[in-house]
Amino acid sequence: MGEIIRVNQAYRKDLDGYDIGDPPLVTSPDGKYFYIYFRDWLANGTTHWEHTVTLVSVGRAPIAEVLSAAFGSKPHAALFQKYYAGDWRLEPGIGGYSTDLNPDAPYSGQLQVAYNADLKRYQMIIGEGVLFAYAESPDGLQMTTPVLLNQFSGQPNTYVMPVGIGDDPPILGKEFYLFYTYGGSGGWPSNHVGRFTVSCQ
Repeated sequence: MGEIIRVNQAYRKDLDGYDIGDPPLVTSPDGKYFYIYFRDWLANGTTHWEHTVTLVSVGRAPIAEVLSAAFGSKPHAALFQKYYAGDWRLEPGIGGYSTDLNPDAPYSGQLQVAYNADLKRYQMIIGEGVLFAYAESPDGLQMTTPVLLNQFSGQPNTYVMPVGIGDDPPILGKEFYLFYTYGGSGGWPSNHVGRFTVSCQ
């Protein structure tokens, strides 16, 4: 339908490479909004990341507006807002500023967030090179410090995705799968897909 989130750093052809990832939409605790979690590059006056990439930021848009925009007579992307300084109304999803929800986290990288219906909390899986880390949140905004889930021995993984075992795969439960890719430096087609089963207490 169109772009919904763009990093705060304006595009320049000499920027460091950057990938916002492929995060899914997640329903907010009140069921009224779609949340999307991503790493934001906050502009710092240079063409380099330095220390201004957030570990996890979030944007949202009303579910009703997303569906109306997507399925109306002239389909288009809905307007998302980034969460900044305790407010959702200050910064647009396209290029706005955002607050880092977990600025002191020891792990960072490609992230996926899903809701766990049994535990009544949001679960974040972080893929950082050769390891997976885990954090959680009761409200989708206050994140715990990530802890290490698994570390590979020299096998870089590229992507990680939590998948529910029930009827609705985006919704997790007391047990769920972590699908991931791993392999050598040659990339596809030499990479493989693996799966862990995660059990929650």
